[in-house]
Amino acid sequence: MQFVKETAPHIKRKDNLMWMLLNVIIGLAPVCIWAWVAYPLSALRIFPLALATCVLCEFLFILIVKKSVKEFKIENILSSIITGMIYSLCLPTELGFASGTGYFVVVAGAAIGIILGKLVFGGLGNNIFNPAALGMIVVRLFWGGISGNAAGTAGVIDSTISSGATALQTTLPVSNLLDLLLGRIPGALGETFHIAIIIGMIYLLVTKTIDWKVLVSYLGTFLVLTLVAGLVLQIKGGDNFAIYTAYQLLSGGVLFGAVYMITDPVTGPVGDPARVLFGAFAGFVTVAIRLLVGTEGVGFSILFANMIAPALNYPQWSSSKWKKWHFITAGALAGVALLAVILPLALK
Repeated sequence: MQFVKETAPHIKRKDNLMWMLLNVIIGLAPVCIWAWVAYPLSALRIFPLALATCVLCEFLFILIVKKSVKEFKIENILSSIITGMIYSLCLPTELGFASGTGYFVVVAGAAIGIILGKLVFGGLGNNIFNPAALGMIVVRLFWGGISGNAAGTAGVIDSTISSGATALQTTLPVSNLLDLLLGRIPGALGETFHIAIIIGMIYLLVTKTIDWKVLVSYLGTFLVLTLVAGLVLQIKGGDNFAIYTAYQLLSGGVLFGAVYMITDPVTGPVGDPARVLFGAFAGFVTVAIRLLVGTEGVGFSILFANMIAPALNYPQWSSSKWKKWHFITAGALAGVALLAVILPLALK
């Protein structure tokens, strides 16, 4: 018997890794185009710096570790480009560029994200953290207050969706929902125009580039828990639960994170039950952070889910069929999630 060593992602596909990476870039294209059209100056400042930083870090890693330029293959370039694209789209449109600080922030976040999130683990196919999510979180934690636009570091960086509405408000005008859908609100470069995200999602699903089970479990868990939260708030005198849920879905980076980040096959577990649990856990963490902390939880939820992915990859858990411990875990997660949503809102 001959054993063949291959790097992740371990997905049964007719095409190869290069075409899979190209599909991701094509799936990101509608969102990138929107970013360049809506925020041309910010896109010009952020995209080239982020992409160049990611590609350069990847090249230096190959040069140092592999000690040969020939090992710097097209897959390495495409992978680092994807990281740079997603990271760029997660950043707010204003990062203090007037003072020059923003340029340093873009480079530092991209470098830290790809080095600590990917390269230290061995590079392409070996990372356990999503490098774009890690880079975005670094920017938020260290430089979250330097934005000069009306919404601060909005969207993925902050839960503020406009100058007067947050994810925890209970009085929400219905008319703003269309603005949220069409990107007529301040936010990160790539997360405001949801039509572009949906177009990219359809392409990635049709080409089977992303796993629909992770996507559905993440969004499904998020929507169910948000509906429950909306019902509790409605009982306490807030808005209609459907309006509240729509606001939660369309504000921040939920849809963007669901399509382009949590579905990353390298940082997710193997096996259908494990992937469902993986997505459900991330959805729960997103809602919990939004409700209990009052800030955006997408980036943190992705990193927390990445942390439990190795445990879900334990041989007994990575089964392609549902076993009793999968159902027990799913039931326990559902119970904890519902309590974590209902109790704080009911007692508040």
